Amino acid sequence: MFKTNHFLHVIACCVLAVSFSCNQAPSKQITYSVRPIETTDSIVRLQVAMTFPADASGSTKVLYDDKAWGQENLFNCIVDAKVLEVDMKVLVEKDSGWIKIEHPRELRDLHFSYEIQQENSGLEPRDENYRPVVQPSYFHVFAHNFFMIPQHLGKDGDAMLDLVIHWESFSEDYTIHNSFGSNQRTQVLPSIPLHEFHSAIFVGGDFRVHHKTLKGNDVYLASRGDWLPFNDSTVVEVLHKTLAVQRDFWEDHSQKYFTVTMRPIEQERGSSFQGTGLTNSFATAISNNEYTDIQQLVYLFNHELQHNWIGLTIENDKEEKQYWFSEGFTEYYTIKNIAENQIHGLGWDYFIGQLNENIRNLYSSSVKEAPNSELTYETFWSSRDYGKLPYYRGMLFAFYLDEMIQQDSEGKYSLDNVMRDFLKTSKETGQKITHRYFIESVNRYLNRDLTNFFNEHIEKGTWLPLKKLFDDFDLEYEPTCEVFDIGFEWDSEERSVVSVDNTSAAYKAGVRKGDLIGSRSIYYGSTTMPVELTLSRNGSKIDVSYLAVKKVPAPQLKLSEKNRAYFKR
Repeated sequence: MFKTNHFLHVIACCVLAVSFSCNQAPSKQITYSVRPIETTDSIVRLQVAMTFPADASGSTKVLYDDKAWGQENLFNCIVDAKVLEVDMKVLVEKDSGWIKIEHPRELRDLHFSYEIQQENSGLEPRDENYRPVVQPSYFHVFAHNFFMIPQHLGKDGDAMLDLVIHWESFSEDYTIHNSFGSNQRTQVLPSIPLHEFHSAIFVGGDFRVHHKTLKGNDVYLASRGDWLPFNDSTVVEVLHKTLAVQRDFWEDHSQKYFTVTMRPIEQERGSSFQGTGLTNSFATAISNNEYTDIQQLVYLFNHELQHNWIGLTIENDKEEKQYWFSEGFTEYYTIKNIAENQIHGLGWDYFIGQLNENIRNLYSSSVKEAPNSELTYETFWSSRDYGKLPYYRGMLFAFYLDEMIQQDSEGKYSLDNVMRDFLKTSKETGQKITHRYFIESVNRYLNRDLTNFFNEHIEKGTWLPLKKLFDDFDLEYEPTCEVFDIGFEWDSEERSVVSVDNTSAAYKAGVRKGDLIGSRSIYYGSTTMPVELTLSRNGSKIDVSYLAVKKVPAPQLKLSEKNRAYFKR
């Protein structure tokens, strides 16, 4: 699979010499050389050798987040960290996220190396898609847990770095693909902000790379595995159309390079997918079985690609506190974009259906009226309900605002105008989304002050008056609906039942407090697919199956011609 190519390395060094020949070596230049390493027990690792200016103090720290993106103990992925050629003291402090090197003050450059490995060797992680994956046939690693950064060169996320990456000893047919280019064995990244570099994806191996152009810009899909629910060509067409209509909406075709990476995950029952918007890219992992379909991928692409603008260019001032915007408004423009442009044949029935599902999901959430202040890094990543809250709440709030603006302006303006204003200002001044700035921006398009409404429904988290909205716009709806209700609460690790609603279908099916939960099949949000659990109680195994349903006073828009005509306006 791998073979050394010394000639390629010589060429790479020449390219580097030419790139910086006209200037003195930049003070923040870091050179990485990445090569595959196969251990005696056939475990594959990626060795990363670094060369960079030493800290003049005589003590240099290289940073590596032990905790990031909801993951902990990432230092477990590092093996054999050492200084090359010179005997120096190396101290590893994983809890603080750094490795300290003691060296002579007069030392100009440091040569440091380490190896990245996948935990649980030989197995593909299913629930750990944000950790390094290094397999014999491919790798899939995010930059923040791949490339270490010297602390004195990258003290904050806005630090500008000059980076060079050499990909060495990989065979010619081994794909190298990432957020900055495709099949480039040497990559020169001058003056790149640290936060952009750390928000990147790097893949290699048996990925198939597909290329298209969009108004002169490069668009790539890097996919691997044998897909059951769709083929690569269909995915490429969905990707191309999604990017085209989104860039037209934002009036922004400035991105010269963009890639999507797609990796299948094995899952016997049900479907799941994860996507992460990144620098020039987004990375996704999708279940590869009969329960997954192309419509889910259409949603995923449209949601994640919206993050090129909402969340990445239009930034939150305080990350979790504005997730109602960066995630919720992304959700709204996902379904609106799909319907307006009929991506993969999906129209306003899809929009109405997704809006109804969002209403049901929020109403059935155990934290549906939790104040915005309760949304923190810890609650977002550790709780399913808190993790979904800003998506549901923000999406409905965006829908409500869109209708309010169109009503007050008699159709002259919509929320679209506000969003383009946000983009323009963020590019010109770097303005981030704060609650005050958001309210002031929306107020320019309303005949009323949004402050009290915003404080009530975003800050306090009070349920939106959706029935009043539907009545005001003469929309047809049902006043009640059935919602998903799992019927019990489990511990933070989702291994045991801590309480059961005695009126729920779960209780009637036999779920009891104290039960240990083994295998499970749960279609969250679905009122038609049964919840199937294998419980352990007093040493006995108990299989239960039930429809997780209850009736609630949450309105649902009808799939009627009148409603379709209203949204098509």
